[in-house]
Amino acid sequence: MTSKRPLLLLAALLAAELSAQTAPTSPTPTAAEEPVVLSPFLIRSERDRGYGATTSLGASRVALDMSNIPASVVSLNEQLFADIGAVDALEVLPYASGVQRVSNGAPGQEAFSLRGFAITGLRIRDGLPEVIEGVDQPYDESSVYERVEILKGPAGTLYGTTSMGGIVNKISKWPRFKTRHQIELQAQSYDEFYRAMVDSTGPLTENTAYRAVISERTGTRYYAKGDAPNDFTNLLLAFTHRFGRGRQGKVWTRLQYLRVELDTEAGPQYATGYLDPLQPTRVPVVSNPKFAVPVDANLYPEDDVSIANVRAAEAGYEQTWAGPLSGQWTLRVVGRYSKGRGDKSPSFAAARPVPIAANGAIVTYVNAAGKVVNGDSRYIGADDPRVADWRATMTVRDFAGFNSGGGAFVDLVGDFATGFLKHKLVLNAQLTKSARERAFYFWDVPNAANTSALANSFSMVNPDYAGFSVAQVKATMPMKFNAFNGHTESKGFAAGFQDNISLWDERLVGVVGARFDNVRATSSAFDATRSIAERRFVKDAASERTVSNHDWTFKYGLVGKPLPGVSVFAQLAETYIPINSADATGRKHPNQDGEIQEVGVKLDLLGNRLVATASVFKMELTNVLISVPNPPELGGGMVTVPAGTQNTDGWEMDLAYEPVKGLNLLLAYSDITSTNEAGNSFRGVAIDPTWSAFAKYRFDRGPLAGVFVGGGWKHYGRSAGDPTNTFYLDRANTFDAFVGYGRPRWSVQVNVYNVTNADDVISTVGDTAMFRPLERMYRMTFRYTF
Repeated sequence: MTSKRPLLLLAALLAAELSAQTAPTSPTPTAAEEPVVLSPFLIRSERDRGYGATTSLGASRVALDMSNIPASVVSLNEQLFADIGAVDALEVLPYASGVQRVSNGAPGQEAFSLRGFAITGLRIRDGLPEVIEGVDQPYDESSVYERVEILKGPAGTLYGTTSMGGIVNKISKWPRFKTRHQIELQAQSYDEFYRAMVDSTGPLTENTAYRAVISERTGTRYYAKGDAPNDFTNLLLAFTHRFGRGRQGKVWTRLQYLRVELDTEAGPQYATGYLDPLQPTRVPVVSNPKFAVPVDANLYPEDDVSIANVRAAEAGYEQTWAGPLSGQWTLRVVGRYSKGRGDKSPSFAAARPVPIAANGAIVTYVNAAGKVVNGDSRYIGADDPRVADWRATMTVRDFAGFNSGGGAFVDLVGDFATGFLKHKLVLNAQLTKSARERAFYFWDVPNAANTSALANSFSMVNPDYAGFSVAQVKATMPMKFNAFNGHTESKGFAAGFQDNISLWDERLVGVVGARFDNVRATSSAFDATRSIAERRFVKDAASERTVSNHDWTFKYGLVGKPLPGVSVFAQLAETYIPINSADATGRKHPNQDGEIQEVGVKLDLLGNRLVATASVFKMELTNVLISVPNPPELGGGMVTVPAGTQNTDGWEMDLAYEPVKGLNLLLAYSDITSTNEAGNSFRGVAIDPTWSAFAKYRFDRGPLAGVFVGGGWKHYGRSAGDPTNTFYLDRANTFDAFVGYGRPRWSVQVNVYNVTNADDVISTVGDTAMFRPLERMYRMTFRYTF
C-alpha cells in the first residue's frame, strides 16, 4: 500500500478540525429538551417498496441512504425471502448481479463467487464481523435474519480481511416493542424435508423487549435417496432494554444455538457426476442392464451421521448524546463469542472413475501413440455401449474440527457539521481472538490400483452395490494423516475511520476512509505418529510457527446528485488480506492486496418504487489462492495453491421496480471478465453475460383478491470448469414459480423449483465432480401471524 497516504489523510483531518473550531456552535440542549433519537445502526424497513430497499448498514457500518454511498450495494429484503420460500439465507444470493454458484455443498454450504472472487459463507452481521463458525457444516438459515445486503468490491477500511469481491451483511431480527408472533410451517417433496419456525417478539416492560426464534427441520434434504437425515435446530433468544430520558441508550444480549445432524449416505446423487469427454456439459447417465431405468452417477456408497454444535453469545451497549461540534454522537460497544465442534465421520475421496465392461474388464481405448490402454472417464464417453458399470476406488476419511472465536468491537458515530460541511463520521476499533483445530485422517482401500475388483471399488451407477465397507477398510488398513491439518490461534487488532462529508443539502458527498490491521497467528501441525497411537490430537512442537501481518487500507469516493432521485458515484478502494497458511512444504503463502476503480449511477424514483444501480468497474487482486483437488493418496479434498494476480473488469446492473400496484420486479445483469496472468478464466466465473429475474403479482380486488403468483429465472453464463481451463460449462437456465393466497393474518403458498426439470451442469469442482440443479421440487409454506 502507498505509505504516504496516512500522512495525507492526517493532514485532511487536521484541516477539518481547524475548520470546525471556527464553525458557529449552539448550546447543548438540556435533558428535559433532549429529543427521542433513532439508532444509527438500525435499518428502516418501512421505506421498502416490494423488493426495493433504499437503506444500507453494511456499506458504512451505520444505516445510510444508498444514494449517499459511493459503491454498488444490493439489499435482498424479507419480502424476497418470503416469496422465494427461503430456508437457507444463501438461497436469495443468486438474485443479485455478479453472484455465481461455484460449487454445490450440503444445505447452506454452497460456494459462491462475487464479481469473480470467492465468498465463503456470510461473515458479517449487523455491520460487524460475525464470529459464528460452522466447523465445515452448514450453520445458517433464514429464520433469524430480516434481509441480507451485498456490498460489492473491497471493504478493507470497514471490515479488514474480506473477499475482494465484496461482503454479505446479514441483518438480524431484533426485539420489537410491538407484540407480534408468527408461525411458519414448510414441507418439500422429492428433496424431502419438514420445517417449523416460531418467531415471537414484544415488550416485557415499557422499556424492555424480547425476541425468540425457534426453527427445526428434518428430512432427507439434499440427499433424496435412502433414509439419510438432515436435521437442523436453530434457536435465538434476544433481549433489549432502552434507557434515558429520550431513550437514547440501550443494552442488549443475544444467544444463539445451532445443531446439525447430517448424513451423506448415498451422497448427492441428484447433482453429481463425472466429466463426459464427448459431451462435457453432461453428467454421465449409464444404461446398466441390471436396472430397468438409467441411474445417475453416484459419488458415495455409504456414510455415517455427522454432528455439529455451535453456540454463540453477544452483548452490547449503545448510547447517543449531544456532543462536540454541536453534533449527535453514538457509541456502540459489542462483545461476541462463539464455539463450535463438529465432525464428518466418514467422508470419501474418490479416484477417477473407470468404465467396466459386462465381463468385468476395464474398457479400453486407443491413445495418441496407437496403443490400446485402459480407459477412464476422460477418454470413455458416458454413453459408450461397451460400458456396463463405472467404478472408483476410494479413500475413507474422518474429519474432526473445533472452532472458537471472540471479539470486542467499538464504533463511535458522529453526525455533525464543520462550517458548511456535514459529516457522518464512523470511528471503529476491534480486538479479536480465535482458535481453530482441524484433523483430517484417512485410510486407503486395499489394492487401490485394482479398480475392476469389486472388493476394492464401488459402483458409480449402482447404489445397491456393497463394494467395500467402511468398517472393513478401517480394520485392515493403516490410519494416515492428511497433509493439511493442525491447530491455529490468532489475535488481531484493527482501528479505522470512514467519513461521509456532504454539502449543498447532500447534493455532493465525499467519502474518505482508512484502516490499520494487525494480525498475529500461531500454528502447528499434528504429530501424526503420536496422534494415531494415542487416539488424540497431539501438536508437533517442532512445526510451530508464528506469522505477523499488518497493513493500511484506504477508500476514496465521490457522489453527485444532478437531479432528484439520481446520483452518480465513483470510488477507489483497497483491501488487505493477510495469509497465514502455507503450502505442503511449509512455505508461507504471500499476503494479498487488492484495489477497485468503479463508477456508476443510482436511481431512487417514483417514491421508492424504482430503485436501481448500474456500474462499471476494474479490480485487481495480487497473490491469489485457488482451491484444487487434493490427490486421494493425500486424503483427497481441496487444497489451496497460488494462482498469481486476478484481474476482473466488467459492468453490472440491479433493479427493483413496482410499475403498478401489486406488481414487483427484481432484475440483475452482469457481464464480467476475470482472468489470471496467464489469461485463464477462474473456475465458476461466467465468461459471458449472466442474469436473473424475479417477479410477483398480487391481486387486491375482485374474486381473486389475496391471490399472488410469481416466479424466477436464473441464467448461468459459460464458465471454466477447472482452474486450467481444460473444459468449459455451457450456458444453463433454471426456472422457478410460486402461487399463493394471503389474508391479513395468514398465507399459504407453493413454490416450484426447477420447473422445467433442467439438468444442465451449473457448477464444478473439476472434471471429477460436476453439479446440476435438483430435480423439480415442490415446497409448501404456511404462515400465521397474530
